[in-house]
Amino acid sequence: MKKTVWVIFAALSTLLILEGCSSNSSEHKSSASSKAELVKSSSSKKKHSEKKKESSSEKESSSTGLSSEVSSSSSTQSSEDLGEDRGGYVTTPEAMRGTWYSKSEYGMKKLVISEHEITFISADGETNHAVLYKRTKDTPSDVSESERQSKEEWRSAGNIGTNGISMRGWYQLQGGGEHFFTHEEEINGQKVPLVLYGFGANDLTDYVYYPSEDLANQQSDAKYDDINYKF
Repeated sequence: MKKTVWVIFAALSTLLILEGCSSNSSEHKSSASSKAELVKSSSSKKKHSEKKKESSSEKESSSTGLSSEVSSSSSTQSSEDLGEDRGGYVTTPEAMRGTWYSKSEYGMKKLVISEHEITFISADGETNHAVLYKRTKDTPSDVSESERQSKEEWRSAGNIGTNGISMRGWYQLQGGGEHFFTHEEEINGQKVPLVLYGFGANDLTDYVYYPSEDLANQQSDAKYDDINYKF
């Protein structure tokens, strides 16, 4: 009888020990699973944070680029104001640009026209250079001689339609200034571009400029019916 009770007691003890091991194993697995979930959650948060940083960096880069474009645009606009009553350059007609020649009793003269400048070269090589500006204020009358000389190459200029330019001395108060027009004539069966030049209060022509010295020599005495000459 005592032996039977002992056997039953031993069996119950063994069963309790096995259940305890199983419970510990389950708790261990649950703990390990919780740790894995915690690591996964932390990794996910880290990735999300990195994405936010990248997005913020992209926005900052885009903002910097836009700021640079605005700054560049402002710089371009402000360059129109050149200071000292100059509101920018006056642009010559494209057809007028180049080197032109006119033959008179004094010899061969040259006229060199670029985008914003005009240069006269006389028969003896004397050069008279002019830079074309838009004047933003009325011409003052009380200007010193030294100031006039410092602006000797500046011209107050304007476009005459689509094919002409007019200009006056920067401090010029009297007189009609100078004017230039593009023109075309048929010479020896071909259409030839010309530049007509005049000075004074009207649009009459004082000199006709040709695209080559040869033409200027050949046509030095020519008069064209559709040109209003001063002389």
